Amino acid sequence: MRARLVKSDFGQWLNILATVVNDAFGTIARTAIRGVQSMTRDNSASLYPIANAIYLWTIAPLTCGTILAIPVTAFACMFPVMLPLALLMFPVLVFVAMYGIAWTSYILLAQKDRPSYTMLGVPSLTKYIPFLPVTPQRCFKVTKAVLGYIWSCCSIMSMAKNWFLLYKQHKARPGSDSIIYSMPFSRQQLDVYPPTTSTVDASDVRRNAPVLVLVPDAIVPVTLTSHRKMYLPLATRMQQLGYCVVVPQITYYPADQIRQSVIDLRLALSWVGAHIFHYAGDPSRVYVMGHGLSAELVALTLVQEAVVLSQTIKKHRDIDDATNHDLTPKSNIIEQETFNKQLEIYAPQVRLPNIAGVILLAGHSDVIKSNLNEADLGIEHLSSHRRWTGPQQFQCLLHSPTHLLMHSKACLDPTFLPPKFLLIHGGLDKLVPISQAILLRSLLLEIGVKNAELLAFREMNHFDTFKLFLASPPLASSKYEIAILKSICSFVA
Repeated sequence: MRARLVKSDFGQWLNILATVVNDAFGTIARTAIRGVQSMTRDNSASLYPIANAIYLWTIAPLTCGTILAIPVTAFACMFPVMLPLALLMFPVLVFVAMYGIAWTSYILLAQKDRPSYTMLGVPSLTKYIPFLPVTPQRCFKVTKAVLGYIWSCCSIMSMAKNWFLLYKQHKARPGSDSIIYSMPFSRQQLDVYPPTTSTVDASDVRRNAPVLVLVPDAIVPVTLTSHRKMYLPLATRMQQLGYCVVVPQITYYPADQIRQSVIDLRLALSWVGAHIFHYAGDPSRVYVMGHGLSAELVALTLVQEAVVLSQTIKKHRDIDDATNHDLTPKSNIIEQETFNKQLEIYAPQVRLPNIAGVILLAGHSDVIKSNLNEADLGIEHLSSHRRWTGPQQFQCLLHSPTHLLMHSKACLDPTFLPPKFLLIHGGLDKLVPISQAILLRSLLLEIGVKNAELLAFREMNHFDTFKLFLASPPLASSKYEIAILKSICSFVA
């Protein structure tokens, strides 16, 4: 009997082992087939994955070794015996490190959609030759931008400890998080932070708290910044001030392009308008806040709907009516009609609630000017902005809030837009110049928006405003934090 049981168990184990091996080999085979298919697919705009990996594992270690050798060479200059050799090696190492940083960045971020002028034909050696900068000027710009980006990320990471402690406290308390707001379109989630009764009268907490929707920003390639949990510190702070805070998850590049981002935001705002009453929020006082790319997303979503609705109303009017004076020059009518025909509301079946106000911090408003500014900085091939909004120029125009406003000034009804806008920008912002905020404010006032404020800080840069989203309540992220929070509270009040 025991021998039979042992034999039976041994047979079962053999069957299990065979199944596991079969599944493993099947998975490997399927992966290999997919890899071969992807490599044999005619796609001249991207580098082969194997070639990309080879270049990366060759250039990246060389760059790291060169960077480590620079301080050693600088230290060797202190010794007279090694001074001549160190003086000769130091500029060479700096030059190699500059090219290594630029090339590593290009291999990681610029190979999937290379410019057409880099193509040598189909099929060609383009799939095996990486798209890399050659001139020292280009490499210097890219290296400068990459080092600045790394420095900014390191300054943000200094707040990680405080964020983790706040996250542990939040998880210990019962809350309303991981709510699916986009069914049946997707399974995107949002977090709700109801107002605390310690700062608001208990009779008013049930239904009268203003709602603040914090739209996450995306700073590629560190896509962690687009996760809703990253904005727990600001959400907690505004919750303690008596606001009902909502932080939705939004799809950004490289997951998808701006159309899906707009759809996600529309679904999130629609959920807020329908359900925020159950979380002590007032659906008639919904304020939307964004930074950088999310600020552009907020402005585009609202302007896009306002322009399309205004154009629909104008189409049904009698153009021959004597009371209808079209001030648009006849030479521009055809151009505007061609542009306006391409406009549409993404997910028009989703109804937006009445937005009481919009808060935009260091936000993009002119896509074309943003792309030109990135070209001046030398990061147009590394940035996700063009990939997210375009990549073609006409697509960028359709997704530019300022271009939509300029092309629709003659017919745009300001009642379709929120009545209040607060623009917060820094004078030292090189990534998004303050001129974009000035242009957006002037256009909003020109079309008839009642209140469009611009709060400018002369010595604030782009990442100073972003730190506001990540600072824990007891920790000041920047010297402008208190002033910005007071401005936001007074704007909402």
